[in-house]
This record gives sequence, C-alpha cells and structure tokens, in this order.
Amino acid sequence: MGRHDFFSKYAPRPGRLRFAISRVAVLVLVVVVLAWIAISILLAPPPVAQELETVPLVSDPSATAPGDQLSPSPSGPEVTVHVVGAVKKPGVYTLPADSRITDAVEAAGGLAKGAQAQLVNLAAKLVDGQQVILPGTETGRDLPAAPSATAGGKISLNTADAQTLQELPGIGPALAGRIIDFRTENGPFTSVEELDAVSGIGPALLGQLSELVVP
Repeated sequence: MGRHDFFSKYAPRPGRLRFAISRVAVLVLVVVVLAWIAISILLAPPPVAQELETVPLVSDPSATAPGDQLSPSPSGPEVTVHVVGAVKKPGVYTLPADSRITDAVEAAGGLAKGAQAQLVNLAAKLVDGQQVILPGTETGRDLPAAPSATAGGKISLNTADAQTLQELPGIGPALAGRIIDFRTENGPFTSVEELDAVSGIGPALLGQLSELVVP
C-alpha cells in the first residue's frame, strides 16, 4: 500500500469534519452563556428589603365616618289603643297601623285567667284611640258598662265589640258579628249610612240605629 493510499483511507472526510466543528462551536457557546449568567448573578446587587406600612385596625364603631353610619329606618303609621279587662297587663299600647285585636292582647301580656275571648272578634283591625275590652269572669275584670259609648251616649261602630253592639235594638249575635266582619274587611265606618251595606240591616233598622250610633 502506498503513502497516497494510506492517507486516502485514514484522512477525515469533509462532512465529518464540519460536524465535529459544529459540535465544538455549540459547546463553546453554551459554556459562554452559562458563564455570563453566573457572573451576572454574582455581580447583581442584593435586593433591598422594603418596610411595609402598618395600618391600625379600628375597633371603635364610633370612629367610622359620619357618612358610613346607618340612619334608623323611619317607622310606619301606628295606632294607640287602650287594652283593659281580662288581660295580664292592662294599659295603653302603640302598635303598627295594620295590627288586630289579637296583637293588642298579646302586647298586654296575653289573656288573663277567666278571659272570655269568644265574645270578642280577635281578628278585627285596630282603630286609633280604640278601647279594647276583654270580658272575663274574674273579679275586677268584667266588661265595664257602655264601654264603647261616646260622650253623647252613642255607641261607636268602629270600636264596639260584639257584646256592646247587641245592646242596640234589633242587633243580635249574628248581626253584631256581621258588623264587625264588615269593618274588618272594608276598614272603619265613615258614616252611619254604611250600615245599610251590612247583610240583614234594612232601611227600617237603619232608621232606628241612626240616632244611637256613630262611626
């Protein structure tokens, strides 16, 4: 084998030589990048710690701004009634305008021993200035005479209970109940003539009652 043949056999081929050079170049580039990152980290200044401002907590509710305080909601219309008779705490009570007699009884502590609640329409709506009377069998708790009469001696259609209405001529338990039901469903009487709308009260009976009752 001649010298020329030897070098031709063992000399590196051009393709392999280019591949080897490329690998070396990539390795050198990687080393340079890593070295640059390491130097940047070592030479970077340490982070400066920043102090956080502390905000004191407000525990006193009065320290809130005036505009943040809740204003009390306005109260609705009310009625003031006088509850007497067979209740535990008779007295004058102020209740919402849409309250009924049962609410007034509850405000007065509830029914007392011997109360005869069946004689009163507990579902009737209250009227401002009304006297609610609960008849009872106990001493000192009986129904007073003429409880719903006005100063002129006439009976009020809006405040009289069933027993008081039965004192009127021609008014029995059934008609008294209808009068109370009428004012409960339609609101207080505004005139005596409205009695004509109550079932069972005709012109003749209305004529008798017109001088004995007021709205």
